Amino acid sequence: MRQLAAVVLLASLVLAGCATSPGPAEPVPEASPEAGGPADAPAPSDEGDEALAVFRSALEGQSPSAPDALVAAVEAAGFERSAIERTREVDSLGAPVTFVQIAVRDGDGCLVGSVGEGEATAVRASALGSGRCLVGEIVTVD
Repeated sequence: MRQLAAVVLLASLVLAGCATSPGPAEPVPEASPEAGGPADAPAPSDEGDEALAVFRSALEGQSPSAPDALVAAVEAAGFERSAIERTREVDSLGAPVTFVQIAVRDGDGCLVGSVGEGEATAVRASALGSGRCLVGEIVTVD
């Protein structure tokens, strides 16, 4: 019985400590470009990663509405067709998507890109546990 009382007392003290406020929090200063904050963070770079640079270059100028041309551009850049994955160009309701994701298996990892109206993006990422690069429903590239 003593142990139960001790546990209840300890739990009450812990909860009482959680219920009290230590006072107003000090404001966190906002980062400014002059202070070298996040606005000055360098953009991702392909420097030193030739495969990523070639992949990103293949994505430039492509459109999500022409996924076959996108796959052809990645293949023409030297990537194995059987290593390419892409998402669908229409959503589950049949409407055109804003972006198409495309990926290439590269060794133990993946090159993952996004193509939309505007600048294409590409990053190097780890492969999923399944061995694939993209999550969800993908289009099989033969």
